[in-house]
Amino acid sequence: MEGAKGPVEPLVKCCRIIEMQDGRDAEELWLYIRQYEDGRIKYALSNAPEDTDIEELHHAATLRWAIEQSFQECKSYLGMSNYETRSYQGWRRHMLLVMVAHLFVLEERRQFQKKRRRSRNHPDLDDAPSFALNSGRYHARSF
Repeated sequence: MEGAKGPVEPLVKCCRIIEMQDGRDAEELWLYIRQYEDGRIKYALSNAPEDTDIEELHHAATLRWAIEQSFQECKSYLGMSNYETRSYQGWRRHMLLVMVAHLFVLEERRQFQKKRRRSRNHPDLDDAPSFALNSGRYHARSF
């Protein structure tokens, strides 16, 4: 698995447990336990079927990081938390525009990463500018 600082090799354990409600057995659940490199341990419960593959549980558990990263970028750089609306419709429009802007930024980032990879194979493209997201503005920089 790839993290923000490179490959991540967490210790993971999954097992089936039985939930207790009012002192009686209730639903059977998955208990997902993950220990991070810094020693922190996090737990999650899942109501996925018993025949669910462990890799699928791990994939679902790690999706949260990408979602949190996306919201952090939207709040920090694209003004997701800077709204002053008086109606749900206004708030919804603001969130929609932030998400469209984020999609645009992600697509631009992906395109420039492709160009950067190509320029490594073609020395004549080495001087082409690349763009990075910095404090909500684009700025050109050479790699």
